[in-house]
Amino acid sequence: MNREQSAQAGGVMPQRRSGFDVVKGAAIILVVIGHVWRGLFTAEMIPNTGLYQRIDAAIYLFHMPVFFFLSGLFFSARLPLTDFMQNRAILLIWPMLLWGWIDAALKTAANIPIKGQVLIWPEVALSVLPPIGIFWFLYTLFILHIIGWAVTRLPRTLRLITLAGLSIAAIMGWINVSPFDSLWPSVIYAPPFFAGLAFAVVAGSGKLLHRALIWPGIAAFVLAQGMVASGVTVLHPLVAALAMVLGTAAFIGLFANLPSGARWHAGLLALGRVTMPIYLTHVIFSAGTRLILRALGTENLALHLSLGTIAGVLGPLALVWAARRMGIATWIGFDAPARVSSTTAR
Repeated sequence: MNREQSAQAGGVMPQRRSGFDVVKGAAIILVVIGHVWRGLFTAEMIPNTGLYQRIDAAIYLFHMPVFFFLSGLFFSARLPLTDFMQNRAILLIWPMLLWGWIDAALKTAANIPIKGQVLIWPEVALSVLPPIGIFWFLYTLFILHIIGWAVTRLPRTLRLITLAGLSIAAIMGWINVSPFDSLWPSVIYAPPFFAGLAFAVVAGSGKLLHRALIWPGIAAFVLAQGMVASGVTVLHPLVAALAMVLGTAAFIGLFANLPSGARWHAGLLALGRVTMPIYLTHVIFSAGTRLILRALGTENLALHLSLGTIAGVLGPLALVWAARRMGIATWIGFDAPARVSSTTAR
């Protein structure tokens, strides 16, 4: 199914779906900022632990749930299971393996620790299954898509009941995947993905495209961040889930309806259409920027954060341009092959 067909199946005409690309563009910038921020903390450049935790919690409250919700919202499972798994392996597992190896090899060569230790070269080859570093997202999305394929085979009412039941079980901690720790993100991010699936069934993605949602979205976002800052989200899993729902819905409601003439709209729209290559490669550029700045004797936190973020966005864009010029963008996971739909995965 091509991009236009997939958009229409989700209840949104192609020209209107650009609002969701703007959402993805804004969210991927926050992904880069979040990883730069965490990298600076790991490098012991953020001495104020309280400040680090507050900003980290504010970003991670919603920016990854946004991607999982949108993936569920535009999810399509019309293929037979074997073909569907092959489709998702091409879109998700292959980029995870390739860039996982590249990332691990570069960090090992630069003597940068991964999960607290510097890998030796034999470990690099084995480091991608289960994935380490940022690549948990693709592994998690693959698992959730397989579950989503099965759930969408159910009748409508039973499907919604199943999605609600699984989400509640995940939020309340009733699902235990130990000792397979690499599966925990699938539990943590199942609720926003399932929420996207359910919303598509009940309302359709077009219901999120209304300018009237902007101001309520801003209010809900402020409320969600206030809940995190006050610490009430640690009192009960349902309170934390409520804050996540408010933050995620608010972010989508705001950026999906951003006027086309608004400042940054065109830039966010463009970024939203290349989120996969940015996600795959941004850490290479942001970490490299940090190493260069420190080698030059610069420890200024604001400079590291700003330049690391800029490099983490512009570096991948340059790679995308070069890969497309050389005709290898599909081979390295940047673009989906013509016969594979990319709309539900990226």
